[in-house]
Amino acid sequence: MTVLHLRGLSKDFGVKQALRDVSFDLEEGEVLALLGPTGAGKTTTLRCIAGLEKPDSGSVFLDGIDVTATSPRERDVAVVFEGFNLLPTLSVFDNIAFPLRSPVYRRPEDEVKREVAQAATTLRIAHLLERRIEQLSGGEKQRVAIARALVRRPRVYLLDEPLSALDLKLRESLQTEIKAMYQSTGATVIYASHDYPSAAAIATRMALIENGRVLQCATLPKMIDDPDHASVGKLVGSPAMAQFPARSGRNGVEIDGLPVVLPGVRASQPLIVGIWPEDMELSTSAGPGFVEGSVYATDFRGRDQAIEIRAASYRFRKVVDLDLPLQQGDTLWFRLPPDKVFTFDAASGERIRDAQGRRAA
Repeated sequence: MTVLHLRGLSKDFGVKQALRDVSFDLEEGEVLALLGPTGAGKTTTLRCIAGLEKPDSGSVFLDGIDVTATSPRERDVAVVFEGFNLLPTLSVFDNIAFPLRSPVYRRPEDEVKREVAQAATTLRIAHLLERRIEQLSGGEKQRVAIARALVRRPRVYLLDEPLSALDLKLRESLQTEIKAMYQSTGATVIYASHDYPSAAAIATRMALIENGRVLQCATLPKMIDDPDHASVGKLVGSPAMAQFPARSGRNGVEIDGLPVVLPGVRASQPLIVGIWPEDMELSTSAGPGFVEGSVYATDFRGRDQAIEIRAASYRFRKVVDLDLPLQQGDTLWFRLPPDKVFTFDAASGERIRDAQGRRAA
C-alpha cells in the first residue's frame, strides 16, 4: 500500500532551484533512503513532506489525500533533524514525552509513561531517563531524538541526516539499532543521508537525488545492475563506479587517452563509459585487451585491500584479495569486459541504451 506519494515537487529559493519535479512513492513498512550530496535537496524534500516548506508546484499525498496545503500539525509525520532539536531545560524523559503532552497528540499520563519506557528500552536509553540533556553524549542525544519521534507512532518518520555528526563506530552501531527498531515496529521511514554505507545498511530502497532532481528510485541491486544516470555510479557503490570520457569512433566506443575500443552504439556526442570496479579484470602480467596501469595507493581493510589504480590521467579504486601481491608503485594490467560496461551521455549524464533497452557500450 502506498503511504506517501510525491508528484512533481519543485521549489525555488531565489536564484537557487532546490527541487526540480521530484516524484516518488513510499510504501507501507518501507525504509526509503533519500541519498545525495550536501545541497542536493534532501532536507527541502523532507520539509515539503512535513509541511514546513510549501512547494512552488507539485503535490504531497498522504494515504491518498492531498495534504500539500495542510498545516504541519495536521500531517501525521514525525521529523528527526540532524541537530537533535532537544529541549535542554527538560529531562530525557520529558523530552521523549513532549509530543504526547502536546495539545494535538495529548495522551493520558499513564500511557505517556508506558510509551516513553517502551521507546527508551528499544533504543537502550532507559537508564538515562532522569538525566538532563547536557549530560548526554552525541550518540545518546540522537537516541533521545529518535525515541521522541518513535512515541508518536506517526504514519511516516522523516530522518534528516540523523547520524552524520557521530563517529564511525557509533554510527555503525546506531545503523543496526535503527534498522532493527523499524523492522520490529513496521514503521514507514524516509532516511535522508549523504553517506552511502549508512543508507545501504538501513534502506530497503533508495531514491538518488542530485541538484534537486531524483535520478533513480529503485532497490540497490537494481541500481547496480541497471543505473539510469552516470551520477548513480558516483553516489552508490564502495568503491564507486570507474568512469572514463569517451567518444564513438570508427571501430566502436573509444576511451580518451587509453588504448581501449569497445563495441557499442554510434553517437555524435561525447560519452562516458562506466564500469563497477568489481567487474573490472586485473592481471599482474600483460595480455590481449589489457591496459597497463600502476598501483597509486593501497588501503588495507582487514580481510581485503582497496587499491587505487592510475592509468594515463585516470585514477579509480578497486577492492582486491589480500593474497594478490600488489604494493604502491607496482605495474598491473586491467581490462574492461564489453558486456559489463555502461555508456552515458557526457552532457546530460543520462544512460544510453540500445533499441531493446539493454546496456549499450
